[in-house]
Amino acid sequence: MMAGEGSSGIRLIISDFGGVICTFDYRIFCERLARRANRTADQVFAAAFSDRLQADFETGKLSGREYHRKLMARLHVDVPYEEFYPMYGDIFTEIPATCDLLRRLHGQYPLYLLSDTNEIHFGYVRKTVAALSVFDDFIVSYRVGVMKPDPRIYQEALRRSDLPAWACVFVDDRPANVEAAARVGMHAVQFESPAQLADELRRLGVVIP
Repeated sequence: MMAGEGSSGIRLIISDFGGVICTFDYRIFCERLARRANRTADQVFAAAFSDRLQADFETGKLSGREYHRKLMARLHVDVPYEEFYPMYGDIFTEIPATCDLLRRLHGQYPLYLLSDTNEIHFGYVRKTVAALSVFDDFIVSYRVGVMKPDPRIYQEALRRSDLPAWACVFVDDRPANVEAAARVGMHAVQFESPAQLADELRRLGVVIP
């Protein structure tokens, strides 16, 4: 058996980021900006997340600076972008056992990251989350222009890999995203814990060193 091909023929592992590799909490950002801008966290949350603004950011309709300007205008405050960037970006906490699992798989299988994210968050975690160094490619919503569970984002991963869907396994913590991957023909695993993920991958024939 060749490295990177279990008994099931799995040849690519595709993983979500938030909720699988790192936990995250938008309230951390809201509370930071609220203190800085003399607003309440609820006011910041409503301005940032109550309508299409965040979705527009995560589908690439807005750059980081454009998002920043729109949010500052909504809140009638002026926090410089250089201060805003880490305030908004630093909301993630690594899940150590997932990161360890990915490092063990690295070199055995190609690894792709498939994530709904935006320019600031992706830029920030690329510099701060060491586990991302194991990935061979990044399919991110703000660059593709669509978010999960839109089938086009999964199809972009398949296009880049040049593999059939049945040779790929996709991991995500959200049922709708897992179901969408299954509909395009991928093996799909709903993440509950690193140990459960390892068990599910082994069940699919993935060899974990």
